[in-house]
Amino acid sequence: MDIIERIRASYPDLTKKQKAIADYLTANPEDICYITLAQLSQNTSACEVTLLRFCQKMGCASFLELKNEFRDYTQTMIKLVSSAHFIAPKLTTGSASEKEALLSEIFNKDVCALSEYYSNIRLDSITRIADEIRKSRRIYIFAHDLSKIMGRFLESRLKILYFNATLVDLGNLEETQYHLQNLAEGDLAILFSFPRYFFPIGNIARKISGSGIPILAVTDSDTSPVAKYGDHLLICPGQTKFFYNSLALPMAVLNLLASCLVIDNVSPSEMEEFKDTLSS
Repeated sequence: MDIIERIRASYPDLTKKQKAIADYLTANPEDICYITLAQLSQNTSACEVTLLRFCQKMGCASFLELKNEFRDYTQTMIKLVSSAHFIAPKLTTGSASEKEALLSEIFNKDVCALSEYYSNIRLDSITRIADEIRKSRRIYIFAHDLSKIMGRFLESRLKILYFNATLVDLGNLEETQYHLQNLAEGDLAILFSFPRYFFPIGNIARKISGSGIPILAVTDSDTSPVAKYGDHLLICPGQTKFFYNSLALPMAVLNLLASCLVIDNVSPSEMEEFKDTLSS
């Protein structure tokens, strides 16, 4: 029985105050992975002693043990709803010509998506994002699963230009908690969020936004879990026939953003020397 099931099973026997704590925990299970006892006390309007008694009621000797239980629950949910999968193709004959026709369709869809995106893109939004990056003291790039490829690409581009950029693996809850707790004024959080969306990503974005740290959301839709928290948005639709996301459009847009930073940060006289620093 996981921690959520235990809380629900114990609910009828809880006091009014304990039920209020239980309601908060079950409504925000991923939050508990990233907050302190003092923050939970503030969020639930319950004193720390009351919270510790609640932990014991749930069979946990300490708040840390309760957090670990919620981490286990969150990791399970991540595996269930956040992991990327593929959709098996439905082929009629399996012949070479049928496969080639299918590949041609996939290729043309990517080309059309890129063409449509660049026909409608507002380049002033790219320059505004570049301005935000330039003025940031530290840049934290939060990504999970396939998005880590995009995050690592952006991190490498930023480091070439001597920005203080760090890629944070959302799948590592301890690493994520550490960086969330250490965000400070002057930092910028870049959140990648593509289907299947990382289970706790909405609450992570809300927490960052609530602390006053600006957010660049790189996502597939303005209805995604992070979009409403983004001070800046890079919307990169990426649906494909067999996979949840194509990297073609997001990578092209990130390269455009990096190119904008090069234009702003590298003088014409330094451009040849800069090219020599680029990795193959």
